[in-house]
Amino acid sequence: MELNEDEGTGPETCIKAVFFDLDDTLVLTHAADRAAHMAVTEFLSKHHSFLDRQVIIDTFVKGFITQPWDPNNQIDVTEWRAQIWCRALEAQGVNDIQFAREMQHCFDTTRMTSFQWSPGVEAMVRKILLNRIKVGIITNGHPNVQRAKLLACRADDLFNTILVGGEELHEKPHKSIFLKACELVGCKPEQAVMVGDNLKTDIQGGKNAGFLATVWVNVHGLNDLPLGAAKPTYTIRNICELPEVLPLY
Repeated sequence: MELNEDEGTGPETCIKAVFFDLDDTLVLTHAADRAAHMAVTEFLSKHHSFLDRQVIIDTFVKGFITQPWDPNNQIDVTEWRAQIWCRALEAQGVNDIQFAREMQHCFDTTRMTSFQWSPGVEAMVRKILLNRIKVGIITNGHPNVQRAKLLACRADDLFNTILVGGEELHEKPHKSIFLKACELVGCKPEQAVMVGDNLKTDIQGGKNAGFLATVWVNVHGLNDLPLGAAKPTYTIRNICELPEVLPLY
């Protein structure tokens, strides 16, 4: 863990609320994705063993990263992703949208089953709550997808408030979503902390909103901050290190 001393936040400052990112902060989204890809690979091997399964997965991932849902919101997100699978199949001579939909169903089912809190998260959050500090989630993404993840984790049972960027006027890093979160839990921005793995959305967003502190979860083990990236108050390698840098309980 690491304190960026020029940020000027000391542990004696009063914290009233801690807001967390969801993906790769509270849950290991990359691990869930890998499990889903493996399930689709096995599904393909049973029905189309002659296909290059890794190429299909790689093609899907590339399309998924480029545009994970319809930017015009005309096509359902599940159907949109099925079409990405369909294009990956077509590149190898198979034109079968129904099979692509079955692939997407396999992907979604496995992925959602894998969405659980990272080890130690639930216990940590409950201890924070016992200290009368509010906790919330601020996550970007498509409402249907993010709400399904939150349901899989039973997030409503643990957190005081949850905001999904796709349901708001602006997503992270715009300050409005952070200020709304503060309003919902009854604290001022200077009494709040933002914790997340994304420097552009979580850390920059917390700074935009004037939060007391930001904590970067460096899950990928980078040695240095990327050039021009927002500088967090604290850096940790694992979410469960959070109480070691902030007086939460």
